[in-house]
Amino acid sequence: MSGYLDVSELLDVFLVEADEQIQQLDTGILYLEKNPGDLDVINEVFRAAHTLKGSSTSMGLESIRTLTHAMESLLDDIRSGHQTITPAAINSLLKSIDVLRALIRETRENKEGSVNIDGALASLAQISDHSQELAGAELSTNTPLAIKPEDCVRITIQIADECVMPSVRGFMIFNALEDKAAIIASYPGQEQIDQLRSGGLMTIDMRPRAKKSAILSALKSICEIQIMQYEEAEPSQAQNNKNDKPSTQVHSIQTVRVGVDRLDTLMNLVGELVIDRTRVVQLEGELSARYEGDTVVSALAEAALHLGRMINELQEHIMKIRMLPVEQVFNRFPRMVRDLASNAHKDINFVISGQETELDRSILEDIVDPITHLLRNSVDHGIESPDERAASGKPSAGTIILSAKHEENHIVIEIEDDGRGINADEVKKSAIAKGAISSEAADRLSKKDALQLAFFAGVSTAKTITDVSGRGVGMDVVKNNIERLSGLVDIHTELGVGTRIALRLPLTLAIIQALIVSVQDRLFAIPLSAVVETTFYSKENIHYIGNRRMMRFRDSVIPFVQLQGVYKSTRKTKPRISKRSREHHVVVVIRVADQQVALGVDKLIGDQEVVIKSLGSYLGRVEGISGASLLGNGKIVLILDAAGFMAILERGNPAPSNT
Repeated sequence: MSGYLDVSELLDVFLVEADEQIQQLDTGILYLEKNPGDLDVINEVFRAAHTLKGSSTSMGLESIRTLTHAMESLLDDIRSGHQTITPAAINSLLKSIDVLRALIRETRENKEGSVNIDGALASLAQISDHSQELAGAELSTNTPLAIKPEDCVRITIQIADECVMPSVRGFMIFNALEDKAAIIASYPGQEQIDQLRSGGLMTIDMRPRAKKSAILSALKSICEIQIMQYEEAEPSQAQNNKNDKPSTQVHSIQTVRVGVDRLDTLMNLVGELVIDRTRVVQLEGELSARYEGDTVVSALAEAALHLGRMINELQEHIMKIRMLPVEQVFNRFPRMVRDLASNAHKDINFVISGQETELDRSILEDIVDPITHLLRNSVDHGIESPDERAASGKPSAGTIILSAKHEENHIVIEIEDDGRGINADEVKKSAIAKGAISSEAADRLSKKDALQLAFFAGVSTAKTITDVSGRGVGMDVVKNNIERLSGLVDIHTELGVGTRIALRLPLTLAIIQALIVSVQDRLFAIPLSAVVETTFYSKENIHYIGNRRMMRFRDSVIPFVQLQGVYKSTRKTKPRISKRSREHHVVVVIRVADQQVALGVDKLIGDQEVVIKSLGSYLGRVEGISGASLLGNGKIVLILDAAGFMAILERGNPAPSNT
């Protein structure tokens, strides 16, 4: 490694890119297990291993370099036809990927030397004819070949000035061209690639094996480079000539890596701007009413309108920056499902769809555990054994589908299988045995309500306990984690047919559109995504069924609850209720999944954007309240968590009075 590189500064960049390359290796090899003849994927996997070898060499990480070179040798055997893709080869490569992840982890934690690669190398050596040739031949050479001039192309590429790992970009350029052209000569050559500098040029003479568009497309996928020239050239020693005029300009996609803490800071600042925008609009309205026609006030109104538009646009762009495709989470599950199925001796087709669906990164990080638990249950208990499936007339291979899609202001993640389904009666028995519910109460439950008992800790219908599941400690984690994100969990199942579990999550937890209501001089914000309708209803529409108040709403009867009765205030002030409100209830109908409830409030204030702030450690977590916000007039508003609020009503328990 050249001495000009500062490893400490480049380590973070290397680790991020190494994670991406290892994920690409993992995904590609799993695909090849079922599609061994796909040469394009074989080449992509080979390039990922080769790139990781090159970047680890630049960083001086010998163990990673050695292992990736051994993997590269085996993959080279496969793509050249000297080795076929066998189960042993797949297992050996996957084992090597696990070791690579451990090596990256120890590098990140500065604990180098704790991971032994000998076992992985030995496994690869048993498969590959030449995996121990750790100093294999380079891809490029500075010796011209006897090729007709008219068959050759010269390409000149500039490395971006801000590129922090130019030598890695050089390796990636060689990799991108490898299966699309025969490289005749290059400057610098691959053996001198560590001499490449930020802002420097690479010049390559080659004989194309693919169309120009395919070559340019492969290079465009590499960030921090720009193609300066693509033209016919004499097949001779390439020179670093900065005076060559570009004949083809292709601008690569420029990306900048930004720490998540900076994004969080930006989001907080935008939140404060949203609050200030509301305040400015309110003040402008008051001044316009007081000094109607005043030119200064009119100018202020125009400035406030422009400021509002700019803040809206800034907020929209910051929100987009925070959004990431769920693919970043979904990509880790194919390997997990594959290993679980292998250990359980089951054949499972794992299908992923909608991975391009975007979600706020703060939520993305918290859905890993719930999805993991649900997939484990599907593999271990949902999908039957091959013999059991054959006896039921099903294909021997089960199917599990992990999907994501947008619905209004939410994202819905579904885990669906074609397994044995969930027996609601067995769930009831387990819940009764665990003391989660009495037998009398269980008898009154519908199938849908009985399935919700599966989310109580310790409740499980599994007949056997395995290393994966069966103790009833996963589904409660799923429900708790999703509800903490202001989300919902819904189960649809049919015995002998399968199960579908849907996780419904908000797109973001930062800024929401909400309806502001007043209850005993206290303000509440109800997310508009949960609001069905606001209206007035007379007392004649309210009836008692047992000890519960119900209200006629359109063609159905739904529970009616006074919000002030749920969140008892310690204030002694009497609510100011208008004459109309004495005769009619101000009602907000909210919906969670397929459940609706009518909330009685004192007054509707209006809808506006609110910035969600944590209640802090002093108040802790208040059930049914997701946070608080500050309005433009300085008043504090409590933000209702519709799912948590519905859970309070189902239990019939009052919420804490410290709000």
